[in-house]
Amino acid sequence: MIEIMDKEFEQIKDIMYRRTGVHLKPTKKPLVMTRLRGRLEELRMTRFLDYIVHLEKDKGPEFEFFINALTTNETYFFRHTKQFNFLYEKVFPELLEKKKTSREVRIWSAASSTGEEPYSIALTAKSFFKNHPGWKVNLIASDINTEVLEDAKNGIYSERSIKEVPAPLKQKYFSECDKNNNRMWQQYQLSKEILSMVHFTQHNLLGQFRERDFDIIFIRNVMIYFDNESKQKVVDNVSASLAAGGYFFISLSESLNDVRTSFSTVFSGVYQK
Repeated sequence: MIEIMDKEFEQIKDIMYRRTGVHLKPTKKPLVMTRLRGRLEELRMTRFLDYIVHLEKDKGPEFEFFINALTTNETYFFRHTKQFNFLYEKVFPELLEKKKTSREVRIWSAASSTGEEPYSIALTAKSFFKNHPGWKVNLIASDINTEVLEDAKNGIYSERSIKEVPAPLKQKYFSECDKNNNRMWQQYQLSKEILSMVHFTQHNLLGQFRERDFDIIFIRNVMIYFDNESKQKVVDNVSASLAAGGYFFISLSESLNDVRTSFSTVFSGVYQK
């Protein structure tokens, strides 16, 4: 069985940090070994050192595999429900008054994982703007992990993933997939009406996003993996992409206290530029 040496783990940790800003803690060593061991076997390598050399030479497909293997993505619909209530009750009504001319709302879910967050935003927007015809919701979702982006585009979720979806929305926008006795959870297909509202793209948060002037940006449950330097860079990039007066949502377990910002706190985990 291929084992990872401390020096090899440090090298992998350095590659991950340099390319993504994500800091792998020493406790992640078993995870790194488990998730990459199969790849070494596929490449007929017997040492992690050989894989590190291979990874440094290959800046394309292999690095993409590396990132997909080591980025974890666990989420569910309407996580931190009170933030979505704030979006519906405070942010959308404010934008309704502020953007009467353009009648367009621009939203970016910047660490979208398997899609639960951007689709929750889409469901919230659908519920609100159904009473305001003529408005366009431009919703972009991004993640560094290409595999989760493909899963998100399919829009198939477990019963566990949609446990917080309000019953009327679940009934209207989700349908049961054909049952498979090998699955632990019943699966549900999200409707094309909601799927079509979200446009997915790959993006590394350490780089500036190509789009600007968003009214709302969500980056939740990801900055906990960054050190202060990387976190500052991400927050600066967010600020550059957010319109004046725009809203920035982070998770309830995160804060911006340790970085320089142009944001003011307006709600739990919600800031305004």
